[in-house]
Amino acid sequence: MQIRERARKMGVNLNTYVGIAVGVLSIASSVGMCIWVTANKSRDVEDLQNWRKDYIVQSEANAARFDQRLKTVEDKQAVGEGDVKALTYRMGTNEQNVGTVLASIKDLSSNVNELTGDVKVVREILQRQDRQSSTGR
Repeated sequence: MQIRERARKMGVNLNTYVGIAVGVLSIASSVGMCIWVTANKSRDVEDLQNWRKDYIVQSEANAARFDQRLKTVEDKQAVGEGDVKALTYRMGTNEQNVGTVLASIKDLSSNVNELTGDVKVVREILQRQDRQSSTGR
């Protein structure tokens, strides 16, 4: 009970006011910090949502461009495959024609060889006839 009597006698001192002021300032700064953090958090969330919307639009645009490029490449590939098939057919036809031409050249070569032999025989016959006719006159 001595403490109560002493407090009544002394009254409220300066430390009490300082302690109360510090406590009020602590609570006020804590409330202010909470408000500031909440405001920044809301702003950051809005920024992230805006970024997400922009990113979705950008990624859809990129996907559309990629799809268009892929379609163009596939169309060019289809045209190229058609060209390859046409060239393959032409090559096959040309190879067959080359085989036919080679056979014809071979036949022609054998015919020329036969004619060369026949021309030699005819020349010998004509030379004999010339000799006989020149000796017989």
